[in-house]
Amino acid sequence: EPLSYYLSPRPGAYEAASDEAVLGAMAQAAMHWGFNAWAIYAIVGLCVAYVSFRRGRVPLMSSILMPLFGNRSSDSLPARIIDGLAIIATLFGTAATLGIGALQIGRGVELVSGWSTTGNAAALVIIVVLSIGTIFSAVSGVAKGIRWLSNINLVLAMALALFFFVVGPTAFLANMLPAVVIEYLDEMPQMLSANMGEGEDMVAFLSSWTTFYWAWWVSWSPFVGVFVAKISRGRTIRQFVLGVLLIPSAIIVAAFTILGGTTIWLQRRDGDIAPDGTIDSMPAAEDIFFKVLDHFPGAEWMAPIVIIMLVVFFITTADSASIVNSQLTQRGNPKPNPAVTVFWVVCMAGIAVVILLAGGRNALQGLQNLITVTALPFAVIIVLMCIALVRELRHDPASIRHFYEDEAVSNAIVRGVRDYGDNFALSIEPTDGDYATGAHFNSTAAEVTDWYARTDEEGRAVGYDYEAGEYVDNDPSIKNGEFISPVPEDKEEN
Repeated sequence: EPLSYYLSPRPGAYEAASDEAVLGAMAQAAMHWGFNAWAIYAIVGLCVAYVSFRRGRVPLMSSILMPLFGNRSSDSLPARIIDGLAIIATLFGTAATLGIGALQIGRGVELVSGWSTTGNAAALVIIVVLSIGTIFSAVSGVAKGIRWLSNINLVLAMALALFFFVVGPTAFLANMLPAVVIEYLDEMPQMLSANMGEGEDMVAFLSSWTTFYWAWWVSWSPFVGVFVAKISRGRTIRQFVLGVLLIPSAIIVAAFTILGGTTIWLQRRDGDIAPDGTIDSMPAAEDIFFKVLDHFPGAEWMAPIVIIMLVVFFITTADSASIVNSQLTQRGNPKPNPAVTVFWVVCMAGIAVVILLAGGRNALQGLQNLITVTALPFAVIIVLMCIALVRELRHDPASIRHFYEDEAVSNAIVRGVRDYGDNFALSIEPTDGDYATGAHFNSTAAEVTDWYARTDEEGRAVGYDYEAGEYVDNDPSIKNGEFISPVPEDKEEN
């Protein structure tokens, strides 16, 4: 990707294949994959985490939005539409990702083994085989095995980046790493302000890159959001936001700088990746990584490792996304029915196969268009989630306490200066009128008093035994979702 921006930059940004293009290209890639992308995941993840762990609602996309629709239940029509849009976005976004991954794996297998196929036959076979593996992992409950494979994949990815850093242009890359971050932050306003009113060239660039990527991240946001929410229980909002924005972004920007910087460096040195020095002569997207790898010793060993990494990524992504979709389908059930999970695996694989069969040579473009179209409705949902989250936070007890602190001190000082000039002390006493801390606040409002309501996977309220200090699940003393507290014996005597 950085090589594409190097040879065909954003219109008006810098001259193609120039010295400025080296840093500009990697900053453009960082913008597409860095903070801006993870901000989308952070929004969805924070909404799900907040309503699940702080408000006690079902971990669904609709849970944060129902107060905007008159506090309707998770079974209402608006809730089902919202969760349905999340399911569709995850389904098609993941299916397109699996199709792109299969094209990459298929090309790698062809290059390593010498096996030649026509069209997208290799990718189709790979989708079928790996989908069977995904189904096996879903129905056999090998969650620990998937986690183990994911950890191995992370180590392999770090080893691959280290390989390029050591055997590649080490000094060049070491200098570029901090420079890319600074350039990314400096040029972010210009990159984000690029719009389709700037001419046909800009329309083509945004359609091929920025708009497509934003749609891709939106389509993945329910999947990734639910994941990061689950692993973030017990964190503060500040910790969550900083962690989600900084840690993955730092890793991804470093990886793109190392791999992309190496590719651009080889192009400037040898000129054989894009022989005529233009984007028209660039290899296909699924070929370029392996072509770069051929420039270094040990490529015959590294190429199979890369293929294994892609295979594990395919299986773990399909398995995780299908489980999330299964949970969304079953009203947030943390232990979804395996048969439903298998259904979603088959759907994802089937969509990827259909697009590859229908697209032919233009399959990649078809996958990109699919992501863009299916992600648009959920983009509207994300905007509403931001509004709903702000509203929920304003009614949170912690926010109310901070508001009371500020109002109490501010009003007391205003009254003290008015009545006593410079010499007065603050005291606590009952007060009415405009100077009262809660003069414009109703502490009995439903949005304040009903701030927490724990629910089960079906969306029913779970009662709380205040004497025992625990929630009572499936207890006969629960009636219509509310706990009927027994009268203590000592009070019965009175």
